[in-house]
Amino acid sequence: MVLQPAWEKLSSDEQYVLQTFYADEDAQTSAVYAIADHFHIERSSAYKRKNRALAKFAILLFGKT
Repeated sequence: MVLQPAWEKLSSDEQYVLQTFYADEDAQTSAVYAIADHFHIERSSAYKRKNRALAKFAILLFGKT
């Protein structure tokens, strides 16, 4: 699978964030709370962490454009 090598290059924290946020599309708000609680950060920081992890994953998959 093409995703696996890119996924494995993410840190365990980045994997946790993406798994938590995207595992259940209907529960993204509760995912933000879970991420914030897990890392002891504010919700806005949880969103930023998710955005950074997603951007890194996209670059690993598709390269930088």
